[in-house]
Amino acid sequence: MINRKAVCLLAVWFTSAAADETITVFQLDGSIHCDTAVVTTLQEATDLLENADVTVVSATTMAAPFELPGECGTPTGMANVLVVNAADWKRLVMNRPDAHGFGVWLFDQPIVEVYKYDGTLQCNMGKEVTLKQMARELLAKDIEVRGSRKGTDGMAHIAVCGASTGNLNIYSIDAEALPAAQRLGFRLLITRQMTSGIKSPTPLRTGPAQSRTPAEAPGSLSTQTPRLW
Repeated sequence: MINRKAVCLLAVWFTSAAADETITVFQLDGSIHCDTAVVTTLQEATDLLENADVTVVSATTMAAPFELPGECGTPTGMANVLVVNAADWKRLVMNRPDAHGFGVWLFDQPIVEVYKYDGTLQCNMGKEVTLKQMARELLAKDIEVRGSRKGTDGMAHIAVCGASTGNLNIYSIDAEALPAAQRLGFRLLITRQMTSGIKSPTPLRTGPAQSRTPAEAPGSLSTQTPRLW
């Protein structure tokens, strides 16, 4: 029986997908630290998608490269990772938003972006932590900062003094340094630009983006919007 505890980390909608395009997806296998949990095998994960009319091109098992607690009773982070037909995946997500517990694998890029809120609050409350000041947190742990920029979470915040402005400090770092950055409280930034580009088999570009123009209001495709799990 398929392990129903597998977590759907990210479901992606994209506008078009050619028949020969592929996308890499994954599902945590359900293994738990210090426990003998029921584990979803690679074959079971493959069968689940194929039974949903999703063509599986290849499949492997690997550790998901994001920070997990590592304590007894928590997921081990081992995942079933499958390359599937992009058009089939699009159809699956349209018909079943939970995608049977699968999410898009975004972790093969050499450079990723991480962020923290910059501390600003509405009505000039709060104190802004500048890009340079916050970068010192990363540098102190020998995490190289390859680029930095300001951004916004693109979300609607309640208009009241003391509420968040949604402003972010965003940093480009080596993907292998992501777990260390997460231990410092930084989060992986997953943008609409990234998710719309996933339908292409070419590597995604996650380096520093150009500054937003005034026309790029929250909700536009170019707005950098955190997609968290």
